Amino acid sequence: MDDSKIKTFYKSDFIKNIFTLLSGATLAQLFTFVSIPILTRIYTPEDFGYIAIYISINTILATAATGRFELAIMLPKKKNEALAIVKGTFKIIGWVSFVSLILVLIIKKLNTKLTVFIEPAYFYFIPLSVFIFASINVLLQWQSRNKHFKIQATARIAQSATSNATNIGLGFLQLVKHAGLFIGHILGQALQLMILSKSFFGTEKKTIKNITKKEVQDELKKNLNFPLYSAPMGILNNFSVDILIYVLNLFFSTSMVGLYTNANKVINYPLSIISQSFTSVFYQKISESKKKVQMYLISYFSNFLIATLAMAPIVFWGEEIFSFALGKDWTLAGSIAKYLTPLTITSFAMRNVSNIYSLTRKNRTLLIWQIIYLIVIIIVIFFSKSFAFEDLLLNVSIFGSILYIILAIMGYFILKSHHETI
Repeated sequence: MDDSKIKTFYKSDFIKNIFTLLSGATLAQLFTFVSIPILTRIYTPEDFGYIAIYISINTILATAATGRFELAIMLPKKKNEALAIVKGTFKIIGWVSFVSLILVLIIKKLNTKLTVFIEPAYFYFIPLSVFIFASINVLLQWQSRNKHFKIQATARIAQSATSNATNIGLGFLQLVKHAGLFIGHILGQALQLMILSKSFFGTEKKTIKNITKKEVQDELKKNLNFPLYSAPMGILNNFSVDILIYVLNLFFSTSMVGLYTNANKVINYPLSIISQSFTSVFYQKISESKKKVQMYLISYFSNFLIATLAMAPIVFWGEEIFSFALGKDWTLAGSIAKYLTPLTITSFAMRNVSNIYSLTRKNRTLLIWQIIYLIVIIIVIFFSKSFAFEDLLLNVSIFGSILYIILAIMGYFILKSHHETI
């Protein structure tokens, strides 16, 4: 690849759109960075553990609620076909949220052991969280399809500012304990949904209303590979990412969950600033690009390098950074972050370009990989549970990173083969 091609790539609309989202994501994450040292001095690791478990369960259920049909919104050439997918997905979300409400009421009434991982007061709000989070995922894909990246940036800024301001305000009042983190989470996401909904229905209300039931059914049938393969993969992926949350809560304590999740937060926030912006633009751009393989390679290795540079300080001064920034009670979180470095780098690099599996309709391959990943990690945890806590983390991190590198190599060959047959 010559220098002129690389310069053209970095001067393209692809990079401009990334920076549009990046500016919004940066400001949104800035609110979080400023608030973390305050929140860790107001709330305990146990408080953070409760909300981490709640968000994890909510994320898994929200993935199931959309059936991952939102990833198909980018594919149709005609606007009405994409809107049919949006309309159909919203109906699915509504039904899943309603059914989950019934299940919540039944489970709560029976007082089963399923409530062991979440605070009882949060339990009733799971259907609401599922509806909000799933709807946001759908609308974000629609905005990406139409290159409305400024709207996405605005929504993220509003969500972050609202969430963190509420967390801090309620924390200082000390009236609701860890529920302050929960209330801030709900309010922030609700505002993000309102902004995205206003933009969408303000321009598409009449059009989407005229989409017929048959059109919706035709488009959903055409994209059945998403709920059949991508949705199970997404659920397994979310569970794989958060498996240590459940393991730590089961074998250690909710406080350890809080330490682990805040370690993940601090090391991933700088990277997620890029990830949130990059992924949306990458999927939209590579679906149109005639040089898909070239774009994939540049994107993957750029992200790998960025993650490596970002994680270098954590490797050398993790404990000192966390102790100074978050308080002495959070020194262990620095050690946790250090051991997670290999997994953080490789998962970030691949996460930003993983949509090529949807683009090439190789969701089944990704699902198989995800199943293997989960099985391997469970085996590693099983054989490492009697080891020291740090050794368990390091083993999970090393084996996980190897599997992500394999996924990246597979993605290259799949994309190359797909591109050559077009």
